[in-house]
Amino acid sequence: MFYTIYKITNKINGKYYIGKHQTKNLNDGYMGSGKLIMSAIKKYGKDSFIKEVLYIYDSYEEACAKEKEIVNIDFLKNKNSYNLRVGGDGGNTNVL
Repeated sequence: MFYTIYKITNKINGKYYIGKHQTKNLNDGYMGSGKLIMSAIKKYGKDSFIKEVLYIYDSYEEACAKEKEIVNIDFLKNKNSYNLRVGGDGGNTNVL
């Protein structure tokens, strides 16, 4: 099992999304489950986005820690971010 931190960038407007994903196949085509990134993919089409795997971990806990480090309050304040809540383990509360 792989635990990844990935970045999806909209090639049209430069906006981006950072997320974590658990998978057995690094090329599974997963493009995130966040409300804004899913809406943007629907609007612009999947081909308008590029996905980069930034980190690969052997454990869920390591991936959660890295996502929490990257996707913090300051990250959410960036107008180019599709993220709505801080990273890490769990949580269903939008911050912004």
